[in-house]
This record gives sequence, C-alpha cells and structure tokens, in this order.
Amino acid sequence: MVTKEDVERVVKDIVDEKFVKSIEVDGKGNVTVTLAKDTPDLDNVLIRLHSEIGKLEGVGLITINREREEKTSEGENVELTKELILEKLKEVIDPEIGVDVVNLGLIYDLQIRPDNTVYVKMTMTTPGCPMTMWILRAVEDKILEIPGVKDAEIELTFDPPWSPDMISPEYKKKLGLY
Repeated sequence: MVTKEDVERVVKDIVDEKFVKSIEVDGKGNVTVTLAKDTPDLDNVLIRLHSEIGKLEGVGLITINREREEKTSEGENVELTKELILEKLKEVIDPEIGVDVVNLGLIYDLQIRPDNTVYVKMTMTTPGCPMTMWILRAVEDKILEIPGVKDAEIELTFDPPWSPDMISPEYKKKLGLY
C-alpha cells in the first residue's frame, strides 16, 4: 500500500515544497495533492506528478488540485445552462486530434448543482493519453471562466471506454469517418 511519505518523496522531486499545499492518501491508496495557484510550469508539473505518482505500488485514484482563487459575487445572477457550459467546453481542443472535447464525445455527464458548482464526468480517447492532465485542467479552467460558476468538479472515467462512434456526426464528416 502506498504511504503519504512515498507520495511526498515523489512530489518533492518534481515541485518545490513551497507550492505544495497538501498531500492526502486514504486507506484505499487514493492520492490527493493540492498545489498553490501560482505553481510555476503547472501544465508540465501536473503531467509529471500524475505519471510519477502512478508508478508507485498500491496507488488508486490520483487527484491533483490547485488552490482556488476567491471569486467575487460578480455574475451570480447569470443563469447557468448545460448549453452555455457545453459551448464554453468547445474551446478545449484535444491537441493530438484537433477536435474539441464536446464533439469528440468525451463529455459523458454534465450537471449544474444548486450552489452553481458544475460537475462534469468525462473520459479520454485512451487510458494512456499523455494529455490527460492538461485536458482535465483546461476543462476545469473553461468552466471556471463562466460568470456565476462557483466551482468545477471533474470526474475522469473510462467506463464506458471511448470509441470513434462517440464523435458528433458533423465531425465524423469533417474527419472522413462517414
């Protein structure tokens, strides 16, 4: 079973400890690391942390968070809709395929909670996608840009596994899959 000390050693090799806000390891081996919002080279750090922590024996789910900036009350009267959020998520392009996460069919579920927290359940095209952490962060960032959103909760799943059948009909034509 992975220990907090094991995770701390890996994290210390990748990011300066002054940017590490917390490290938690539960009884099932699930790891949660929270980094400061001003962590330098964050995209690279996220990818490296996910990869290196994943190599530890007994690791379950890996969650890497960033400290949230306190949002002002600006935009609290904006009505959040699934359509608005999906349109914003079309700005997140899978850099390897060149198609946005919505039209790729990576978004499985989207819910707007009563407190204006947006929950997204999504997948990647493959479990070993090297861009996983970058895409998850981009989805979170785009959601948090929407006025009125309190927080974003992103869940990664591979059930059901993604397949090209999940691509929108419009993009299947553009990609020559019809």
